[in-house]
Amino acid sequence: VLLGHKVVVVRCEGINISGNFYRNKLKYLAFLWKRMNTNPSRGPFHFRAPSRIFWRTVRGMLPHKTKRGQAALDRLKVFTYPAL
Repeated sequence: VLLGHKVVVVRCEGINISGNFYRNKLKYLAFLWKRMNTNPSRGPFHFRAPSRIFWRTVRGMLPHKTKRGQAALDRLKVFTYPAL
């Protein structure tokens, strides 16, 4: 994506996370508990859809706070189900 290629990922519901299931579940639940004390609606936002979880994982691997990283994220398209 950083090299300028457009990437489309479909069927994200079939993605497997490596490692122990119980550990991954606890790690994700701990992530869901994190919120802003004064106003939780301001974030951080915890996506439940598999496509958005994958998108956020890829975002963590990119320099998304720079123009180059934002352009790379725009080239990434993620879908849960195949488009008809």
